[in-house]
Amino acid sequence: MLGADDTRQFLPAALEVQETPPSPLGRCLLWLLLALFAIGIAWACLGQVDIVVTAPGRIVPTGQVKRVQAPELGSVAALLVLEGDEVSAGQPLVRLDPAYVEADSRNVREQLNDIAVQSAWRRALEHWLADGWDRAAPEQLPRRFAAADQMAADALYARHRQEITARMQVHSRELAANRAEQATLRAEREGIQATLQVLVQRVSAYKTLQDRQYGARVQYLEMLQQQTELERTIPVLQSREGALVETAAAIDARMRATLGEIRKANLLALAQLDSERIGLRQSARKLARHRQQLELVAPVAGTVQELAVHTVGAVVSPAQELMKVVPADAGMEVEALLQNKDVGFVREGQSAQVKIDTFNFTKYGLIDAKVLDISNDAVEDPRLGWVFRIRLLLDKDWVAVEGKRIRVSPGMAITAEVKTGRRRLIEFFLSPLLRYQQESVRER
Repeated sequence: MLGADDTRQFLPAALEVQETPPSPLGRCLLWLLLALFAIGIAWACLGQVDIVVTAPGRIVPTGQVKRVQAPELGSVAALLVLEGDEVSAGQPLVRLDPAYVEADSRNVREQLNDIAVQSAWRRALEHWLADGWDRAAPEQLPRRFAAADQMAADALYARHRQEITARMQVHSRELAANRAEQATLRAEREGIQATLQVLVQRVSAYKTLQDRQYGARVQYLEMLQQQTELERTIPVLQSREGALVETAAAIDARMRATLGEIRKANLLALAQLDSERIGLRQSARKLARHRQQLELVAPVAGTVQELAVHTVGAVVSPAQELMKVVPADAGMEVEALLQNKDVGFVREGQSAQVKIDTFNFTKYGLIDAKVLDISNDAVEDPRLGWVFRIRLLLDKDWVAVEGKRIRVSPGMAITAEVKTGRRRLIEFFLSPLLRYQQESVRER
């Protein structure tokens, strides 16, 4: 007995096609595609993916690479390290030529020595003047300086003492002459007063005789005349004595004024020397610090890199970078450049992943990181325009390569992917349409 399929085989081709029922495989495939599409739509509506901001950058050591710069224009006197040398903190790296600093220091030392010599003889002079210029004083100063300086100090001290003594002796001789003249007048006045006393008694006696009409009247008159002359002479002598006393006081005042002027000038000179000494000592300290700055030392322990000078005598300019010191045992972090359009979505503490250009991330993986810091101001990058610097802390500073841990090095180029949030898949497809619709509505 023939089945339905066998019967259709004997029908004409057109009838065979019409009588043949549709294949269930097509329906199954159609329903499968519809189911997959529905599942895809549902997944796009419900499923979420990370929103990632990318930022190119490089790996830097924690605390940054330390740059060693020249403090001023100069020439290299000694190069104490080579490229790749391990150095400790404070170790000398480069010594610049200190010739002109040494010349300035020598000049300051000489000036300080001259001031010390000047101060020594002026202080000795002040002690002598305070004790009395007419008193004996040491002929030489205490031994404090080198032979030549000591001789100069002694000579200056002796010369000024002689000059002051000569000036004061002029007044002293005037005062001595005045006092001698006072003594002469005093003796003369006292002699006249003694003579006058005797003469007054004689005149009185003669007057008694004259009253009794004894003795010669001429003799009495002569003695009376002598008494009158002596009485007139005494006030004149007293007046001259008073004038001499006033002159002596004036001479004494001039002596004191001269001595005061000499001491004042000497004390002013000492004060000026002290002021100059203070200034020179400050200059000496500055020069000492300046000399120390000419010996450039390692700011931290680390490795010397990018050595810019290799020859003794090379000329360096102010702020010229001579080398870099990569800190030893420093952790690694990432410094990346974030574009302006992305900076508003990045926050400190957000997680990120770092792709290192040296190691293919599809084979060696990525390094997890976290945002540490975002700069407050933008900087201009020649390639990216105005960007913000961000720092990311790496969870590890190595990459596994063929079973070995290879430590990343400062300067390696990277691409940081910062996770700023999540959104549904369907938004990726709808976002261009919504943007187009919004922009088209605003057009005229």
